[in-house]
Amino acid sequence: MWQLVATFLIFFVVGDVSASYKPTTLVYNVSWGNIPLAKSQLDYEFGKYDARISAHVASKGVIAFFRGFKSRSIAELVRKDTGWVPKTLLMERISGREVVNSNVIWDDTSSVVSETRVPELDLTEVHPLDDRMKVNVLDPYSAVLRLLNQIEKTGDCTSSYEIYDGRRRSRIYFEKIGKIVLEQDRPGVFTGSAMVCDVKFDPIGGHRINSKWRSNKDQNGRVKVFFARPLESQVMPVRIEVKSWIGKIIGRLDLRQM
Repeated sequence: MWQLVATFLIFFVVGDVSASYKPTTLVYNVSWGNIPLAKSQLDYEFGKYDARISAHVASKGVIAFFRGFKSRSIAELVRKDTGWVPKTLLMERISGREVVNSNVIWDDTSSVVSETRVPELDLTEVHPLDDRMKVNVLDPYSAVLRLLNQIEKTGDCTSSYEIYDGRRRSRIYFEKIGKIVLEQDRPGVFTGSAMVCDVKFDPIGGHRINSKWRSNKDQNGRVKVFFARPLESQVMPVRIEVKSWIGKIIGRLDLRQM
């Protein structure tokens, strides 16, 4: 479950890009109570009509000692009148001795034209995934950029997106719950008013048949994202929570490294 939080963070930590931004690094710390679990770091650079995003996640503490987890992703995006669209997405995940890679290329219509996966999907272990599911889809970064631009313009996160990451096809829903005042529970975290959004996922293809994806009625696995403007910057997630059977796993933006 902590891997879910850490991975979500590398997709969420990008801001509104209506203007050009200098190269920027954002760091999030993931923990269960006082136990550190992982660190997510994202480096991004935007041009006027394109963007390149590089993200890394690594386990920390006891988790790293018993079962190390690392992931990295590199995304190239293009900005059009309709919003940001994917160009390429490279992802790599290392968990213990298992190494998983994928590389996807999109065309101008947001449809997948080329992809490689190592290892290939085992169709006896995952739900069907065919080419029809890879038409008019976004990568996770393009979807989040569109979401954050919407929040900048309307103050509301309610929306849905069709997502493909090279191995799984999903539909993701965001719904505004309201606002909350976050108090300091760690050094260097954001404090103040934040918008709270509920996040739900509808797995469509490529997910493991016996995976932990659950119905939206199941509270375990529920995701909440808190959006705010730290240090008077653009809107970005300052906190993400996932409810699990062991309690809340939380990722927090480290303002000391901004």
